[in-house]
Amino acid sequence: MAKLRVASALVKLLEKLGTEYVFGYNGHGNWAILDALVHESKIKTIGARSEDQATHMADGYFRMKRKPPLPIVCTTVGPGNMNICSALANAFYESSAMLVLAGGGPTQWYERGGIEEVYRYGPEEWYQVVRPISKKALLINRPDTALEMFLRAYKTAANGRPGPVVLQIPFDIQHTEIEVKELPDPHPWVRMFPPNPDHSAIKEAAKLILKSEKPLIVVSSGIHNSLAYDELRSFAEVFGIPVGTTFMGKGSFPEDHELSIGVLGRNGTGQANQAAQNCDVLIAIGTHFSDFDTGAWTIYNIPQQTKLIHIDIDPTEISRVYPTEVAIVSDAKMALQALKEELKKVDFQKTKVASWLEQVKSWKRDWEKEVESLKESPLSPIHYARLCNDVGEAVKEVDPQTSVLFDTGHILSFGGPFFKASSRFISHCGHFHRMGWTVPAIIGAKLANPDHPAVAFVGDGGFMMTGTAIATAVEYDLPVVWIILNNKSLQIEREAMIRFYGRESLCDFKIEKTGNLWNPDFIKFAQAMDVEGIKINRPEEIKPTLRKALTADKPYLIDVDINLHIPGYRAVWYLYPSNFQERGLEKPIF
Repeated sequence: MAKLRVASALVKLLEKLGTEYVFGYNGHGNWAILDALVHESKIKTIGARSEDQATHMADGYFRMKRKPPLPIVCTTVGPGNMNICSALANAFYESSAMLVLAGGGPTQWYERGGIEEVYRYGPEEWYQVVRPISKKALLINRPDTALEMFLRAYKTAANGRPGPVVLQIPFDIQHTEIEVKELPDPHPWVRMFPPNPDHSAIKEAAKLILKSEKPLIVVSSGIHNSLAYDELRSFAEVFGIPVGTTFMGKGSFPEDHELSIGVLGRNGTGQANQAAQNCDVLIAIGTHFSDFDTGAWTIYNIPQQTKLIHIDIDPTEISRVYPTEVAIVSDAKMALQALKEELKKVDFQKTKVASWLEQVKSWKRDWEKEVESLKESPLSPIHYARLCNDVGEAVKEVDPQTSVLFDTGHILSFGGPFFKASSRFISHCGHFHRMGWTVPAIIGAKLANPDHPAVAFVGDGGFMMTGTAIATAVEYDLPVVWIILNNKSLQIEREAMIRFYGRESLCDFKIEKTGNLWNPDFIKFAQAMDVEGIKINRPEEIKPTLRKALTADKPYLIDVDINLHIPGYRAVWYLYPSNFQERGLEKPIF
């Protein structure tokens, strides 16, 4: 029987699980774990420049993989652990799985004021801080239960609706030697058990679709997390049903497919929102009907006109917003397979919905004609729609499998409808909207999809929050591309505040004495980090610059002079309710 440090035993289990990357930051609370990782294993460790950046890198990595082995984050005690909170919440609310091994102070110092200890109301309370923003948060308080707790934590993160799990490990427990006859095979502990759909619910859904004349499929990240791309495409093609996605679901269905209607919601395409307004049966898969995806809950007529079939792996999402005619709690892939077979049994004929499909195609032609001038805008500074369109075309030309991440901000007004996804490797921080997410997340995405380029869209405000992450790309020789949307303002907030109040507040970045708009020189910043940088301000520069950056084989930053006076593309315009009596618009303003 051998003796192993708890930290060493945990790292050996990570190796057995096939772990590829650990993203972390050094501090005295995680020394033993890092020592075992770096000196006792072949797992690749990525040293980030802050704990939140490490967490975003793991998030970006998982979104490109969508399956185990999970990315691991390793952080340290006190303020180091606190630094992950916003990034952890972003992963939690957007169903991105990872395991956080959080260091802690030694148990013998609990409640004595050990360096960076979180105490005052009880011993080492930090893990309780993150309980509302993680699938589970645990504290190991016995070395002899550490391995079992680790395996349960890993299983929790990966199974069902994916999400981050936090396992806090005190410093002394990391160092404690335990007797290990033989390390357990972790795979039986962490085996995936995707839920199958209830057969009676599948039959009810099939009956409802059989009666439908105007069915519509709407999907979100549930398709990505189930890797149900082939099943979705087959289902739509066999029955001739148009498919729309949320921004979180973008890339899950080919956007050049004749059945694709693009992104729905506040910044959706005209045909997608018209289809949502007029469908009689909605098959919603892995989506939770957020305000962003529904135009503040205005684009659907549920239940008055539209009957909802809601498929989701998480039962808490069913009927959260809309009453559900048929609820199917299931993995998306399994539900689509079962529903396809049932519809074949009842002899669903896609000729029945042919006129509906022609109507949707007509809306699509009208919308594409309407926005053609935006996609081809000659404006300088550059129009967002032209940028998104041209970057999308350049990506498709150079490598359709490029990883593309969208940050929050004004880019979301245009990325959904005007960037045409050429693969599934698309994502954005579409629920929690953590500014600056893409700058580190694209590093994780590149590691997960290493044989293809990686591009991140980020606003100037977001870049200022996490821009130091570009140093990590240099350190690990990762050729990624950042596109900074530079208009010296928080434009999405600026536009809304001016509409709401007639004036802006703390939206513009400017020199107080002169009132002149100002930003740091991002090209000099990039060069100081040994990153290639170029500034563009004319639309004809977009494609050649992207081609060069995507094939440069080194980190590349493109500073785009973006037009501050272009209003956001809003298929549905709405503002927050101004008092507690308001719920929002009764109907969408297209």
